[in-house]
Amino acid sequence: MDGKINEVRSANDIVDVISSYIPLEKKGKNFFGVCPFHDDSNPSMSVSKDKQIYKCFSCGASGNVFNFVMDYEHVDFKEALSILAKKAGITLNNVNLKSKENKYDKYYKMYEITLKLYQNNLNSNLGSSAKEYLHKRGITDELIKKFKIGLATTSKDNLTKILNSKDYTNKEIELYGLGTGTNDLYINRIMFPLFDVSNNIVGFSGRIYNTNSSSKYINTKETPIFKKGELLYNYYNAKDSVRLLKKIILVEGFMDVIRLSSIGITNAVALMGTSLTKEQINLLKRLSLNICLCLDGDNAGRKAMSVNGALLEEAGFNVTVVELTDNLDPDEYILKNGKENYITLLNNAISYSDYKINYLKEGKNLLSVEEQTTYINNVIDEISKEKDVIKQELLLNKLSKEFNLDIEILKNKLQNKEKCSKIETLNKQPIKKQKLDRYQKATYLILYTMLNSYNAVIKYEKELNFLPTRPARYLANEIIYYYKKNQNLVLADFISTLQDKEEMDTMLKEVLNYVELDEVNLDAIDEYISVIKGYNSNQAMKRLMEQLRNEPDPVKKALIAEQIKRVKIGS
Repeated sequence: MDGKINEVRSANDIVDVISSYIPLEKKGKNFFGVCPFHDDSNPSMSVSKDKQIYKCFSCGASGNVFNFVMDYEHVDFKEALSILAKKAGITLNNVNLKSKENKYDKYYKMYEITLKLYQNNLNSNLGSSAKEYLHKRGITDELIKKFKIGLATTSKDNLTKILNSKDYTNKEIELYGLGTGTNDLYINRIMFPLFDVSNNIVGFSGRIYNTNSSSKYINTKETPIFKKGELLYNYYNAKDSVRLLKKIILVEGFMDVIRLSSIGITNAVALMGTSLTKEQINLLKRLSLNICLCLDGDNAGRKAMSVNGALLEEAGFNVTVVELTDNLDPDEYILKNGKENYITLLNNAISYSDYKINYLKEGKNLLSVEEQTTYINNVIDEISKEKDVIKQELLLNKLSKEFNLDIEILKNKLQNKEKCSKIETLNKQPIKKQKLDRYQKATYLILYTMLNSYNAVIKYEKELNFLPTRPARYLANEIIYYYKKNQNLVLADFISTLQDKEEMDTMLKEVLNYVELDEVNLDAIDEYISVIKGYNSNQAMKRLMEQLRNEPDPVKKALIAEQIKRVKIGS
């Protein structure tokens, strides 16, 4: 099995794989890119072609090509292996790997049972009027199947009874957002399932269709598996299209995504709300840095466009905007004006800076000197965020002509604004890494040297054979075992062997996070070993001194004192 895993790993060059997800730039021996695993704006991820591993200097993310795919795609080792084998054209017929157990698997299964029930309901006689409603709204059977739309019937406890029969308690059903007491939460509603980034169903949005209600939609509450601010509707399904087209279309609701899909636009994801969270921005960053905002055309949607566009620009996205007329959302606009008109709008999306400058005019009385001044200052703030100096010049000229202002005054204002921004940036304190004591440093350096040299392993076994913490000792023993089994150690392959050994895997990540990727100094291992020996002596001394203090017998005290003396002289 290890041989097949190593074959897949060797067939997938880490630079090629990571660069298919994020842009990488070569600097010296290694490649660098913006880390997708934290809120990163400067390239802090280093990828070593020689060692076939990566590490982020800011958040500590590290590993081989499998680790990257696992973390980026939100999949386990088994699925990452399958993805990379497919990419390399390697068959995995004889590889048997167990998927990692997840403490929420039971509840994902509960949602799968619920989804099947709702889908069956919609496709039965009970669902005829709901289907007719969907068809009238232009939701075809193909779209119903693609987005797994279902129906909660008028029964008040049908789902609860079925889940009870599968050993789910009423308390669990309520905690995970499907019931209230002994009753179902969703009654007589068309059900739109919500999926997490790994394609697990984690929630529903239920819509009325043949009744009147103050609650047009009922959405799943926050549960242990459903965090609204950490998800984007259609994220999993849109991934391939986004990577192919190198662009995301961000809309507000799931009906907008479904409508866009009906006209062949499959690279759209939805907020399921109006305001982007940091978690959602990081998810978007994993797909593409080109994003087109197409939120609702009403006042709330336009405000959301302004706020979210600023957040995305600050995070390094290239943002464009589609403005919809008559207060329509994308779903309504396409139904009213048709596919071609919408695609024309999409193809003529304006830059976010142009949109924001227009948006800043709304509600302003530009005949008033005070409001003119406020508007001009706000526009200069926006221009200062623009990186293209040519565009800055064009915008300043436009502002100068519009308000009959001396261009030099505007340029001076812009320069002062940019100086203030630079000072603010300089004043931001960088995140400090946790300081390590000399024993931790020596431990990490011993382990890293062992990973890169069998001579270091021999020296460790002969002169020390001990490290201060259990994870470090276990990792050292695993390194020794790997060398004896395979004669040599390829770091990228060794990492794969730890995928189900969490304690050692975490220890290795700490080592890689601390040590520079090319930092191997075999000559210094004697010094590192000496430091750990000193640690051992100090610990022994502390233990003996404690015994000496607590020992009442003079004879035994003398024996302990003799032991202390031997430790001091190192005998």
